[in-house]
Amino acid sequence: MTHRERVLATFRFERTDRPAYDLMEQQLWPELLQFFGREHGLREVTGVLGLLDTDFRWTWTQYQGPAHAPPAEGLPDGWGGTYSDALYTRRLAHAETPADVETHEWPDPGWWRPPDLRSLREQHPEHALVVSPGWMPLFCSACDAFGMERALAHMALQPEVIEAFVRRQHGFYLDILTRTAQAAEGLCDILWLGDDYASQDALLMGPERWRRFIKPYLAEQVRVARQYGLLVLLHSCGAIRAIIPDLIEIGVNGLLVFQTSAAHMDPESIAEEFGGRIVFYGGIDCQQLLTFGSPDDVRAEVRRNLAAFRDCGGYIVANSHHCIANIRGDNLVAMCEAARAG
Repeated sequence: MTHRERVLATFRFERTDRPAYDLMEQQLWPELLQFFGREHGLREVTGVLGLLDTDFRWTWTQYQGPAHAPPAEGLPDGWGGTYSDALYTRRLAHAETPADVETHEWPDPGWWRPPDLRSLREQHPEHALVVSPGWMPLFCSACDAFGMERALAHMALQPEVIEAFVRRQHGFYLDILTRTAQAAEGLCDILWLGDDYASQDALLMGPERWRRFIKPYLAEQVRVARQYGLLVLLHSCGAIRAIIPDLIEIGVNGLLVFQTSAAHMDPESIAEEFGGRIVFYGGIDCQQLLTFGSPDDVRAEVRRNLAAFRDCGGYIVANSHHCIANIRGDNLVAMCEAARAG
């Protein structure tokens, strides 16, 4: 099987010659590149992916607008944002009505443009290609705009304010997503969507509020991607078991990250309840296992997850998250080796 054939068969819950695997979202943070440079003489992402022989290749929309201003008042340059409400002034911290939201200026979605996907396909004819319209979530953007505490309070006490925000954010993002999906038709295999709805213990807003504020808009985003022949891989960390049936219902094809260390997300019960209906990508813990475990520990966890999904398929081996500085490079190598061994 080619890499692409293997991945697409996994999404069809078919048997493959070996398990599909990936380095999560093709992210190599500086410390990881240093490891591969020191141990293997590799200092570029492409060389590392070739060494690991991962099944996926990733690309993102390109921002071509004005130079970014500092993200918010009081936030140091170089910070991408935080949910710690006290650290800086939120742009909608004082919004109390839908009109306050509607009059706030959003960026021009035309500043984000699809990359050259035809060239990428020609460069990687045998890999599964994932395209991302970018990190422009509905819930997390509301937390960033209002502050997390205020956003959650608005959901309970002034829901019309959050509804106004989500409508605007969705409209902005749908423009970018649609143009990206159109450009990807016939070239890419998977479209990545992203938001974070949960802590490691539970959903942050409860399933009923998620269904009210988020689900209808996410469903439309999924419909657009599927309209252009793309599978949908949704990034959402943590304990999201309560809404996995909803994700299946609206046509999400795969869940990333599969955070098995979160509450009620163990591979055995997840595979038993949802196996064969949605793909799970991830499952190799980065908080403890990949940082403090041994390569043998990692290999054992890969085998455990593969065993859980053996009868239903639909599992892609990958680290459960990225950008943690002390993830051991040798453990990621062991993860990939164990996946190749099946």
